[in-house]
Amino acid sequence: MKTVPISELRQHVADVIDEVQASDEPTVVLQRSRRAAYIVNPDRYERDQKELTLLRRQLFLAEVREAEAEYQAGSASRFADVDQLLDELRP
Repeated sequence: MKTVPISELRQHVADVIDEVQASDEPTVVLQRSRRAAYIVNPDRYERDQKELTLLRRQLFLAEVREAEAEYQAGSASRFADVDQLLDELRP
């Protein structure tokens, strides 16, 4: 993954953008030697967002199926109220 100091980005923003658009890899912008931002090709960003959305949906559906199976098996937890449920979920 390419890195670029923020000072260089300020001086050569058009060149950095051109490089990002030509590549599928993000560029890390460094400020005081620490990651400050990522510059990503828009096609890559949109593709990654779609994939992330799909993965989150799959995980959610798997958790719903698991909860339904627990409920049907009679092993689902029961709570007197929402506060009791939240107390169990808190670390």
